[in-house]
Amino acid sequence: IGLIIAEIQKMQQDLKNKTIEISEGEGAFKIIINAHQEVLEVKIDPAILSPEHREELQKIVLVAFNRATSESKQIFRDEISKITGGMNFPGIPGLL
Repeated sequence: IGLIIAEIQKMQQDLKNKTIEISEGEGAFKIIINAHQEVLEVKIDPAILSPEHREELQKIVLVAFNRATSESKQIFRDEISKITGGMNFPGIPGLL
């Protein structure tokens, strides 16, 4: 188990460099996060920053954040599965 924990710790460091880029609303909103679910960048098209687009922008941001979070969690699960061979190891720090 010690070897698995060391591999997981290395993987966690490597995941900081894996990024997910999600674009919604035909490019009106873009978010870039890493596989640790840390937001690295957000871009909003100025054309959508008007009061009449407020609700549309809110929906776009919500969808983009949820997709980005979901994809980052899947990357994490895929990497853990590679290390553990799909086995579940409860109590190992850092596992989602």
